[in-house]
Amino acid sequence: KIENDIYIIMSKINYFGVFIMKNFSSLFLAKLFILATILGISNQSFAGEALDNIRKTNKIILCAGPYAWPYTSTTNYPRGFDVDIMMQVAAKENLNLDIYWAEQKMRGGLGKALRHSIQKGRCNVYMGIANSDSSKDEIEEKRLVFTDAYLGVAYVPIANPGVEDFTKMEEIKGKSKPGVAMSTAIDGYLFYNGYDRDLYARKPTEIDAVGKQEIDMAFVMSTQLAKARLKYKDAPFRVIRSFEPPAELRWNVAGVIRGGDQELLDLLNKHLNEMLEDGTISEIVEKYNVPYFKPFPDVASTYTATEELTAE
Repeated sequence: KIENDIYIIMSKINYFGVFIMKNFSSLFLAKLFILATILGISNQSFAGEALDNIRKTNKIILCAGPYAWPYTSTTNYPRGFDVDIMMQVAAKENLNLDIYWAEQKMRGGLGKALRHSIQKGRCNVYMGIANSDSSKDEIEEKRLVFTDAYLGVAYVPIANPGVEDFTKMEEIKGKSKPGVAMSTAIDGYLFYNGYDRDLYARKPTEIDAVGKQEIDMAFVMSTQLAKARLKYKDAPFRVIRSFEPPAELRWNVAGVIRGGDQELLDLLNKHLNEMLEDGTISEIVEKYNVPYFKPFPDVASTYTATEELTAE
């Protein structure tokens, strides 16, 4: 009898437990459905909200690196060409421009700066991001989207008097030994394609060597010319403007915004493309002694040497 009573009690407990679990599961699933619906509505309502908020507050906020001159800077003046470009965009929309300074530290770099700035909604746009295959995955992972490219950057030759202008890299093979920064894309390109080169670490740099006329020529990133001209105002070196950077040594630069706001993206692209066409961006960039390139049709990702490239 005791065993029978225990069996009946346990059966009732099991039935009650199954009843509770079924109802708990149903309740849990219902809550998940409600939450998903709310999130879906939230995501839909976000579309257009950024531009609406910009208009309501009468300001657009730029995320910028404080030590990224000539792009952006808190210590140099003018503040950088990205600041100047966004000031033009703001003026076209009768808006004020605010800046959120997103510090890029050694650990985490740009990825960390993006996470702690635009991803957290502290600004509307982050300018000066290399738009290439190697950065695409990270930008998508952070649910950001690129604007149209507004600038091309590349390795360019700077040369002292006596060095003749040239157009193609092949023209200097076996004739010149340009200075380059060690372990950079230009270093890899020259090495794997059989060019002589002088390697420079941090100090002195290849720019120092050209500025002091210790070497005839160096290849430097085009944006480095801003600081080079500040440091060596009277040095006789020049940029060889006729040079056409190969695809492996050039990149495009764009801005990024948070995904989901097509209206803001369209507005930025409209103004950036207009300023590309009328020469405004070129004029702004050249003001910093940076040779201006329109966005390139094809660009590098991260530099990798292949047998095909070496054979060329």
